[in-house]
Amino acid sequence: MKTIGLIVAYDGTPFAGWQRQPDRPTIQGCLEEAVSKINQTPTEVRGASRTDAGVHAEYQIAAFDTERPYDTGRWRIALNATTPPEITVRCAFEAPAGFEPRFESRGKHYRYWLWQNAYLPPFLYHRAAHTRPLDIENMQKAAQYLIGEHDFSSFRAYDCQAKTPVRTITRLDISTPGGPYVFGCHDESALIQIDVEGTAFLKQMVRIIVGTLIEFGLGRNATEMLDVLNGRKRVLAGRTAPADGLTLVRSYSSIDELVRISQ
Repeated sequence: MKTIGLIVAYDGTPFAGWQRQPDRPTIQGCLEEAVSKINQTPTEVRGASRTDAGVHAEYQIAAFDTERPYDTGRWRIALNATTPPEITVRCAFEAPAGFEPRFESRGKHYRYWLWQNAYLPPFLYHRAAHTRPLDIENMQKAAQYLIGEHDFSSFRAYDCQAKTPVRTITRLDISTPGGPYVFGCHDESALIQIDVEGTAFLKQMVRIIVGTLIEFGLGRNATEMLDVLNGRKRVLAGRTAPADGLTLVRSYSSIDELVRISQ
């Protein structure tokens, strides 16, 4: 028995999230169906992050166990041939026996796109959330209060089951990364990119942070972010931003060097 690790990218639009669900398409479910077919036995595929319905990923870490004597290149080709086109196995590698991506996580990097122009380009549909023009400078000031270790009770879903609301955000950047012709638009500030990195996240935490930052972009005083954080009540924060603007850019792991060598 050996353990095969995967780096997986996916368009989350047609899926009900990562985690398998009965009678609903999920990324984990599709991967398990493909691996089980090749293994000719039911096989669990373990993931590093349980992304929500509609959330995308560029670098999700997964793993499964197998007795098949296939090399990693053959696994990558076979899985890409048997999974939906919205799922791509970027890399397959031999991981330590019994590797559990979730418990070996060293942090995650999420990115959220907002589009503040008169119309949302069709090729950004399911990729960015459409919003009114925002005060980015005020959003940046408000965001600084969230960096570090805090009780993020105000930024967790009501049904979040995490044992503790304490999390650490190591980076929270808000920028306009595009040039003057980004996505065919002459307004170089139309696309807003929000990058959030941390050791771990609560359920819907990033989307609630984005939804709250939008309120500050619409005129809320930046210092009030501290009141939202210290109030520790979900009602104090903003709405949960739509899932389809969010992408898991990277899952960091204890075996990152092994992955780098394998690619």
